[in-house]
Amino acid sequence: MTSLHGQTIAITGAARGIGFATARALLLSGAKVAISDIDEAELKRAATELGVTCYARLDVTDADAFAAFLDYAESELGPITGIVNNAGIMPTGGLLEEQASLARRVLEINTLGVINGTKAALQRMVPRRRGHVVNMASTMGEAPVPGLATYNASKAAAIIFTDAARLEFRSSGIKFSTVLPGGVNTGLADGVDASISVPLPFGRSIPIVKHVEPEEVARAVVRALASGKSHRRIHVPRSFGVLLRSGGLLPICMNEALQRSLGAHKKILQSSDPAKRARYLARVRST
Repeated sequence: MTSLHGQTIAITGAARGIGFATARALLLSGAKVAISDIDEAELKRAATELGVTCYARLDVTDADAFAAFLDYAESELGPITGIVNNAGIMPTGGLLEEQASLARRVLEINTLGVINGTKAALQRMVPRRRGHVVNMASTMGEAPVPGLATYNASKAAAIIFTDAARLEFRSSGIKFSTVLPGGVNTGLADGVDASISVPLPFGRSIPIVKHVEPEEVARAVVRALASGKSHRRIHVPRSFGVLLRSGGLLPICMNEALQRSLGAHKKILQSSDPAKRARYLARVRST
């Protein structure tokens, strides 16, 4: 394990949720943290609560702004040794009801934002032959779900992009890790039930995948950074990874039948809370 004490790590989407929890966990590990978010008011609140002085509003879809953020972080805290590309959005709903502008925004933030952050970090890390890129994907990048088609695509792209970058830079000294959370109790998942249970007789069930707290994802990020190694897939919770790998051993028709038997095929379209999703979408569109 590598000590994170004194290392400089930049985080996007850090005003709330997983990004905020990751910043707090890294600070507790002794790292120096630079945080960013597109929501300036929430970012300032987060910086005050965390005691962070290095923070900046950032639209991750703007490559020049991303480079400027890392320049600022290095001028304040020293050379970047890690980046957590966490910023993301998750609108839900039927594919034909999705506006083209919203689909574009999902892809730009969730995929292009990861690409911009990875490139900006590598430009600084590669000459030093040191650094770790952690990209936040999702189990939904491996498990197609009705009602999340564009989000599925954006996270699948982030996963394969990180894999390709890791292979391209495998002799550079740079490490790459991809974190795949399932359902997490954050604003992004407000009104969405991503838990999965096995039905039993008499109306009972056994939960096999539960929602987790953002702190659990944050701990996984810190462990990855401290390991000094690349990690292709870090599923949080691990049970989701086991479920996905098990399903991958089955023929596609059987795998999809299993998902239907568990109710996964209708979770988003039929089980979401419309009022909570509407509030989340309004916030996404306002920033």
